Amino acid sequence: MQSLISSRPDDRPSGVAVVFTLLGLTGVTALVFAALISLHLVPLSAGSVLLQSGLEQSGPIAFLLYGSATLGLAWGLWARLRLARRLTILLAGIGVALAVPTISSAIADGRALSIAREGLQIMVRVAVIYYLSQEPVRDWFAARQP
Repeated sequence: MQSLISSRPDDRPSGVAVVFTLLGLTGVTALVFAALISLHLVPLSAGSVLLQSGLEQSGPIAFLLYGSATLGLAWGLWARLRLARRLTILLAGIGVALAVPTISSAIADGRALSIAREGLQIMVRVAVIYYLSQEPVRDWFAARQP
């Protein structure tokens, strides 16, 4: 099995590429939701998968901001910016915190699909936090050439 942490300092760790891809897909999806909501083609609640805790009710601007932020973080990770790594960890942590009330409600009501969806989101976000916090990954970002 190929390691998610590269052995050579100049090689991009494959895990960073995975996180980049996840952020990119999330950002594009959020921008698509912003457009669809602006055109009144989908209801605001359709975006609750991306924005939790009622944030989707803020309208298309919330999706536009979230999509822009995640695409910016994806670019920053690809460009090997330390701040992007830190902000990605922060965004993932906020996502975990926002998912807790939703999954708690789903458990109380016995909604299996919501439990699975929110549980998967929590697991992915915790994995991103864990991976980006690993010393070899931190070192890779720190070794960026000016």
